[in-house]
Amino acid sequence: MKLTNREKEVINEISKNPEITQIELSKKLGISRSSVAVHIMNLNKKGFIKGRKYILGNESSVIVIGGSNVDIHGISDSKINFSDSNPGKICVSPGGVARNIAENLCQMNISCKLISAVGNDSYGEMLINKNIEAGIDTRFVIKHERYPTSSYLSIIDESGEMVGAISDMDIISTITPSYLESIKKIVMIAEVICIDTNLSEDSIEYVFNTFGDIPIFVDPVSAKKAKKIAPFISKINTFKPNINEAEELSGIKIKNKRDLIRVSSWFHEKGLNQLFITLGSKGLFYSNINKSGSEAPRMNKDRVKNVSGAGDTVMASLIYSYKKGHEIRESARKALIAASISITDKSSISGSLSVEKIKREYNEQYAQ
Repeated sequence: MKLTNREKEVINEISKNPEITQIELSKKLGISRSSVAVHIMNLNKKGFIKGRKYILGNESSVIVIGGSNVDIHGISDSKINFSDSNPGKICVSPGGVARNIAENLCQMNISCKLISAVGNDSYGEMLINKNIEAGIDTRFVIKHERYPTSSYLSIIDESGEMVGAISDMDIISTITPSYLESIKKIVMIAEVICIDTNLSEDSIEYVFNTFGDIPIFVDPVSAKKAKKIAPFISKINTFKPNINEAEELSGIKIKNKRDLIRVSSWFHEKGLNQLFITLGSKGLFYSNINKSGSEAPRMNKDRVKNVSGAGDTVMASLIYSYKKGHEIRESARKALIAASISITDKSSISGSLSVEKIKREYNEQYAQ
């Protein structure tokens, strides 16, 4: 269900102080106490809050742990000349792998909490506000006084492909094992945990050793960072690398479909449950112990504007499919459809993504 602007304001204040009174809310929002009561009642009906202390609803759904940052995309109008200034558009939007996954999940009507970190600065305030507007539970996002909010600068060519990027993510180091231990009871009731490998090795180890009984989905972020999860492959439910990341972990070069099968066998022999390898414009390879295959995207390439958030959308869709009990090929197909919706937007997150749209396009493309 959609939130009204006023309901979003109420949720924002409650996320800051779950024990806030209706009188305090009325003063902060400049409305009557009776109006506050109506908004609280509607939020209860919609399932966004519950209980006398306004505990945010759906406590046991998905927890996403990892990076939040501001995305700054430079999108070129024509072929890029790296030794000169290039005309184009510059877009600033909320980003970060974990944060993007969380927002995509909310667009798919999946309740989720984000465990991340932002600085006490204008970018951090913008991210918190945007997250709340998107429906993300931000109560466990660290607000740090010393580190600045993470930023991610990317260059996008005229075809929508990313050709280079720089990230400043020192603040992620504040998501320590001790912090995760302090909110252990919250994480323990999650149905699914999703992490990105921006986390430190110590924090990744803590997650797997402490929450190993909960299905854990992993986005490896980059080939270099992917190596952090090597000791824990047997504890991963679903892993979503690209070709470079899969090669880095397995030591197997991927040149054809036969190599994809070899790589998947390597991962499953290590104990991995589900593997989805993103193949860029060629689609998605999927496998589990019993089944493997690949799916190609079905869309007009001329509609592509920015592929930088596609992988995050794929991961969110895979989590959605897991919760709904979809078989692996259907999961792969719906993930590709979700990604195809995402990349038609200049921002990392498409405002047009929805479960209804994914279902409609799935039925159109794969109707028997």
